[in-house]
Amino acid sequence: MLEINSSSEIKLSGTDIYFDSKRAVPLSFVSSANFNKLPRSEKIIATPETIKLLGKKIKGSAVLSSPYGKPFTLGSYSIELIPSGQMLGAAQVVIEKDGKRIVYAGGFKLKNTATAGYVELRRCDTLVVNCAYGAPKFIFPPPEVVMESIFEFVNRTLFEDSVPVILVNPMGKAQDLIIFLGERDIEMSLHPAMVKTLKLYEELGVKIPPYGGIKRKHFKNKVLIAPLSYRDSAVVGNLQRKKVAVISGRSMENGAFMRSALRAEVAFPLSNHFGYDEISEYLGVSRPGNVIVRGNFNDSFTEGLEKGGWNVTAFKKPRQLELF
Repeated sequence: MLEINSSSEIKLSGTDIYFDSKRAVPLSFVSSANFNKLPRSEKIIATPETIKLLGKKIKGSAVLSSPYGKPFTLGSYSIELIPSGQMLGAAQVVIEKDGKRIVYAGGFKLKNTATAGYVELRRCDTLVVNCAYGAPKFIFPPPEVVMESIFEFVNRTLFEDSVPVILVNPMGKAQDLIIFLGERDIEMSLHPAMVKTLKLYEELGVKIPPYGGIKRKHFKNKVLIAPLSYRDSAVVGNLQRKKVAVISGRSMENGAFMRSALRAEVAFPLSNHFGYDEISEYLGVSRPGNVIVRGNFNDSFTEGLEKGGWNVTAFKKPRQLELF
């Protein structure tokens, strides 16, 4: 049985475990390291990779490390972490009891990237997903297609003797992009947040091409990669010849707004979260009797799934679901 409170938080009945809790709780499963601020729960469960990437964000919490494919018991439940395809170390949770299976998939990703690896799919009775792009219009291009478009933007800007500035979340997508460009001999200047995370990736066994930190007077023939918040920095502002690109899944819907807000010439639709076609494919393999959706979605998203024959429950009101 899963318990769902008024904040759409999920708790496994008879235990202290919550799933990606947004507040401090006795025990929380953390699906990935892509958290700006992580609540300081008493204990957290995550993969070794996620724990390393979270670093000081988990200070004060006891850490329970669980690698992929190593089931453990919690009360009367069997629990196993499997890859979600979002980013390095990101995981889903498989919960079994009395022959029934729940999968908490979080924000999985089927379209593979360089560092995330492939998602693992399991048949289940109930599937729980966190929705970031909850409308049928969110069907993202393959990551390699978007990367090629970014590569073309970089080459074109360099040819024009300008500095390509790429603004991107420093965790997950940035590492995939840096590897992609590095393998094509593009020289880069990286924000310290990017460099810090890359070093952790290297320690975790990911092969990273040569890269450098930001040197204010040495941007010629290089691409500058930095977080979105760096757009208003003096470093970017003082570049006389530059073209700015922003990378975000939101550009699928609000590309013009994002370009305007960040004073960018182009926006590229790259996301670590699933699109509508991906959840349809996931459901076709896992065949759950119940699909539970929480997060950012509209009625057209859940109605589309229901038309596909799926029994969908949206987290909008306090409730407790009998699933075992």
